[in-house]
Amino acid sequence: MNKEEILEKSRQENKNRDIAEIGRARSDSRFAVIFTMLFTCLFAVMTILVTEKMNYGALATAICMLFSMQLHRTIKSKNSGDILCAALIGLWFLILTCIAVRELFGSKP
Repeated sequence: MNKEEILEKSRQENKNRDIAEIGRARSDSRFAVIFTMLFTCLFAVMTILVTEKMNYGALATAICMLFSMQLHRTIKSKNSGDILCAALIGLWFLILTCIAVRELFGSKP
């Protein structure tokens, strides 16, 4: 392979995006997820302190982010450990969502 063929193959693999751009996008995504998780945890703690009740909707939202990231990783890797982790996070997300919906409509968990 000559230099041009290698560059063309690299462009196709990276969908014509610069490696630095890909790195920035990943870094931005990580920061957004971490910031959102911290805010959700802070909001959940404040809710407990003020109302003495757990905000299951906020926790379900945070777990949804983790589940979507793990699901994406699982689809890409098809690793059995990733599949198990995605299944457990997905189950936790469903449980929290069911509790949040029940609370929303007035049923107690």
